[in-house]
Amino acid sequence: MRGLDKNNSKTIENDLKHVMNYMEDVYKSGMPGKGGTEWPLVIHRWYDANVVYHYPYSYFSNLKIKNRLRLHADTKTDRIKALKLLLDKLMSGDIDIHLYHLGLYLLYPYLGTSNRVHDVESIGKRRADFISTLPRFELESNDDFISRIWSSLIERYYPEVGEEVVRLPDFSEVRMLFNTERFGNYTGTYYFDADWLEPIPGFRMNVKKWVGEKDPMTPEPTKEGMIEGYITLGHEGGGSLRHFVSGEKVHAGSYIEVKFGDGWIKGRYEWSFCQGDPIQIRSGRNESFYINEGSLVRIRN
Repeated sequence: MRGLDKNNSKTIENDLKHVMNYMEDVYKSGMPGKGGTEWPLVIHRWYDANVVYHYPYSYFSNLKIKNRLRLHADTKTDRIKALKLLLDKLMSGDIDIHLYHLGLYLLYPYLGTSNRVHDVESIGKRRADFISTLPRFELESNDDFISRIWSSLIERYYPEVGEEVVRLPDFSEVRMLFNTERFGNYTGTYYFDADWLEPIPGFRMNVKKWVGEKDPMTPEPTKEGMIEGYITLGHEGGGSLRHFVSGEKVHAGSYIEVKFGDGWIKGRYEWSFCQGDPIQIRSGRNESFYINEGSLVRIRN
């Protein structure tokens, strides 16, 4: 065991030396090939003055792989040693807050674990008090980070007379697509009759709607596991009325897609079981519409 402990100690010593040399070189001379340093981030200051730096996870991961950065701190003793060194370098001005956050990413690869909290209790009051003054950091997926940036560029204001004016970000050489859920989460406007939405710059919230089969980037084949056909009314075993699609029964509350223009509207099938009554499609958020027999639909096989 003593031999293993010595090997682990030597490993963390070598890792720390390499990481600190890299950080100090970056702080003094910039990142190789960058002509300085680059940190993609969004700074969020909460109402209680807490500050959070949001970075894309891929950026830290790329730096780690490209520069062979690692901190194999398998024991609490090794973690505390590394954490103290990072804090001391930050307090002495040898690294900046972004390099410190990179160091925490290397030291605690799984953010949110209890190790960070317990380790802070063992680094001394001076360092612990200093940590409490620092902005926290969070790593986001590429989708979340780009969506956050894009949504912050939406211009919103209320004129003296009239409704709110919304101007979507203007791009001349970039096109963006969002799935309907993500677009709604970042704009507050939801659509249910498309698979992908392409924002159109303008004074009103306006989009081009795309369905999978006509996706402008990667067209999808017709969905597998779905039966497509015209919904018809027929009789089941004991004579009761029921709707069918290509001979398959449609059950109350089941998933259904209704053809509308170039797209398909997703929803849930509901019917009163009274001949002559329209079919109700519940499409979400307390919204619904009605169709009649003969409409082109899809149901799950």
